[in-house]
Amino acid sequence: MKHTTIALLTLTAAAGSVRAADAPAPAFTTTGNLALTSDYVFRGISQTGGKLAIQGGFDLTKTPINGLTAGVWASSLTNGTEVDLYANYGFKIGAVDVSVGYIDYTYTAAKNGGEANIAATYAGLTLKASRGVTGTLSDYYYEANYSYDIAAVKGLNLGLHYGSDKASSKYDYAVALTYPVLGFDASVAYNKLEGAGSITAFTVKKSF
Repeated sequence: MKHTTIALLTLTAAAGSVRAADAPAPAFTTTGNLALTSDYVFRGISQTGGKLAIQGGFDLTKTPINGLTAGVWASSLTNGTEVDLYANYGFKIGAVDVSVGYIDYTYTAAKNGGEANIAATYAGLTLKASRGVTGTLSDYYYEANYSYDIAAVKGLNLGLHYGSDKASSKYDYAVALTYPVLGFDASVAYNKLEGAGSITAFTVKKSF
């Protein structure tokens, strides 16, 4: 009787495994994030005047990864709030990940605008071009971003950024280190805008 019970349990578990394996993968996945930063810096310029900012976002992604992604992201500002709505379509060209997208910037205390963008990523390096197409935005912004996981320290990531604004002919760059701490991603970033002072920002972020 004991062996029969074990056999029945085994068969039941096996049948459950087959049903789980046969279940179709979800068409979309969702992710979210919340963050607290000592200074919200965008393209080398502080958006909060050196004060704390609370930020958060939500993404909806079609699976597999190559496909449509849409989301919303918001941050507190010195005066008011910024809310970004964005969508992009990703696909592969050989070993290169390519995406084409649009982002709309909405402010409670400033003029709004939107940008179209195209990006290509290979081996941690992303090259991206953005152009303002709606509202007050009409400029081009070019950037290169590099992400590198430092093997000597598990979990430590180095992020590098360089950007150039066509209208002002100014460049900005940033160097950031990110490390997991108690379930959060803690980072410190050094930002520099040509002709302006540097900004060091500390950020704690939780993804879910």
